Amino acid sequence: IILCAAIVALNSACGNKEKTDNSDSGGATGPSISSSLIADAAPGGALGVVAARAAAKPGETIVLRGKVGGKMNPISDSAAIFVLADENAIKSCDQNPDDECETPWDYCCEEASTIAASTATIQVRGEDGKILRSTLRGVGDLKELSFLVVSGTVDSASTAEALIVNADKIHVEKP
Repeated sequence: IILCAAIVALNSACGNKEKTDNSDSGGATGPSISSSLIADAAPGGALGVVAARAAAKPGETIVLRGKVGGKMNPISDSAAIFVLADENAIKSCDQNPDDECETPWDYCCEEASTIAASTATIQVRGEDGKILRSTLRGVGDLKELSFLVVSGTVDSASTAEALIVNADKIHVEKP
């Protein structure tokens, strides 16, 4: 888990411009994502990722609001994990009028250190406590640049440098 968090936190897209395939690779196996994970309404009291990182303690319940992105592939194709970026701390490339980036969710216009300080890893665990081996891509229309409100528990492996949240509800805001 710590290794996954470190990879997510440190793997900014600016230095990683490989071609990406956004389809499910078929490599994900295991229990499917429960429809009860997706919330029709956003839970109240959401914090931005930066504020949450300052206050989060392992084991505590937390509610975050942000935007899917922060690296080239912010949604895992083989596990129920994605990266959530603080929409007020950093801007995705599509928010810069002169930017013609083909992957605006990678935030390549931002410094790698700013991306790392402004993102959190969100994961979904099964009843056995293991991270589900199914992608969250498309669940409730979740995709790159989706605005989300996530409620869950701060993971025991979470640190001030790498916020990790075990989600129990995800609300995907409709455009």
